Amino acid sequence: MRLMDLLRSRVTMVVLAAAVTVGMVATGAVGLFNALSAPDPAAAPGRNAPPGSVSSPAPAPKMKALGDAPEGASYTDFGEQCPDVECVRIVGITTEDGESDGGQGRGSGDDASKKAVDKVFNHLLEQGWGRVLPDNSANPDEVPLGESYLTDGQVLITTTPVDSPDATAGLMMMHAQQPGS
Repeated sequence: MRLMDLLRSRVTMVVLAAAVTVGMVATGAVGLFNALSAPDPAAAPGRNAPPGSVSSPAPAPKMKALGDAPEGASYTDFGEQCPDVECVRIVGITTEDGESDGGQGRGSGDDASKKAVDKVFNHLLEQGWGRVLPDNSANPDEVPLGESYLTDGQVLITTTPVDSPDATAGLMMMHAQQPGS
């Protein structure tokens, strides 16, 4: 039998079609298996993954980023909290001259809290931290220190309420990010 007769045979055509089909299915299966088993670099821990991804959020900044507390104040680390896609660290501020409101509501506790925040924020500004004003604020003289953010380029801090009778005020530490990231 000649080669041309062999290629015209129905049996040969069916065998060739089956071989091509099996080859295509096998190649697709190998590609799918490789795609599913390869790690996604965007979802690696420590990256800002989209909400709902299975990666764990980056750990909160360490306490040492704040440095030493100003004279007459001390810091208390209330630990890392990871509510969503980013972990934050909650820090209590205790001052010698300020007293907590002790759950008594507004009053002298608010003044002590403001003074404690101002003391810490001014101390950090003297250490080279920068101030970030809230949205739509153009004049820093019109914005109280406690309503702004401070950053050293790596860490961003802001005030936050703390539920502790020993803390005069509270800070929340998070990683600083470029706008739009």
